[in-house]
Amino acid sequence: MIISTLPDLGGRAFEVRGLVVAHAILGALGGGNTQKMVQQLIDQAARFGADGIVDVRTVMGGDSGHCVMTGTAVKLV
Repeated sequence: MIISTLPDLGGRAFEVRGLVVAHAILGALGGGNTQKMVQQLIDQAARFGADGIVDVRTVMGGDSGHCVMTGTAVKLV
């Protein structure tokens, strides 16, 4: 599984399979939820038949420490 912030795949083409999303409320130092969120993205991408995730974005905010991660599941061709 490729996780990248930029869809720079060395000249390889890819087919977009879908959007993947994870949400959590982070405690002090993330409380291990960050790793669980990444795993959620990977699991969702696998259900789409994707073998990579590009354009991963993370947004955090709010008084209770909400965190949302999104990415685009792709199949390398």
